[in-house]
Amino acid sequence: MTNAHDAPANDVPVTTDPDEVERVRTLMADIDIAMLTTVDAGADDGRLTSRPLSTQLAEDDGDVLFLVRQSSNVVRDIRANAQVNVGYTSKSAWISLSGTAEVDEDRALIEELWSTGASFFMDGGPENPDNVVLKVHGDTAQVWGGGSAVGTFVKVLRTITKKDDDEESGSTRIVDLP
Repeated sequence: MTNAHDAPANDVPVTTDPDEVERVRTLMADIDIAMLTTVDAGADDGRLTSRPLSTQLAEDDGDVLFLVRQSSNVVRDIRANAQVNVGYTSKSAWISLSGTAEVDEDRALIEELWSTGASFFMDGGPENPDNVVLKVHGDTAQVWGGGSAVGTFVKVLRTITKKDDDEESGSTRIVDLP
């Protein structure tokens, strides 16, 4: 765990509360498609690249696992620079997960995570050596909302328009992950 948010911008509250960690995990587990952002290893200018991936597993500590192809640009990017961001959005919550990623070639893990959906996007099944797991080790998750859609909208709108001076309003928080 890093303390990348020891002095958060705009006084966003930081928490290590285990209930908040579980809440982040639950929110991520309930949102199938995430946007993974990497530094493009094929560009000389540090350009960021995002791509949609289906979350296979959101672990208790805030780490998330995806199935990807070893020959893909996302794996090339991770091997060049492991720093990533994973964005999740639903009708009532937005999550920005920051951390590092690694490639795991464990066939048993791939088999465990494999689903019918994976077969639509990846060839050869879990035994294909080109199919691997991308594991994102989350350091922090900035969360907006997470309650009812209407309540979240009101809180976010009040924050944007600066009509909510109460820091405990819950409109956004940073969860330091274990």
